[in-house]
Amino acid sequence: MPRLGHLEVLGPFQRRGIGTALIRAGEDAARRLGHDRLALGVGVGNPGARRLYERLGYVDWGHGTVVGTWQERDHDGPPVTLSETLDTLVKRL
Repeated sequence: MPRLGHLEVLGPFQRRGIGTALIRAGEDAARRLGHDRLALGVGVGNPGARRLYERLGYVDWGHGTVVGTWQERDHDGPPVTLSETLDTLVKRL
């Protein structure tokens, strides 16, 4: 099942429909590729994003939280490994 990853709209641009448009574009792409479901992770400390996803039809997958890890670089410095506890939500397309 495909997964949307790291969807972020900067604060000054939130509440303008940008996040919804990005999610819809991801759903459209998944449909075009023949998928019938789409998953995404939302930080357990981000209830605003979770409300948006649930409003758009995403539901908890029912298997508990997962820890997502990734690496970021700050300019020319070494990579830093970050992690976040996520709830996984799924939508039937």
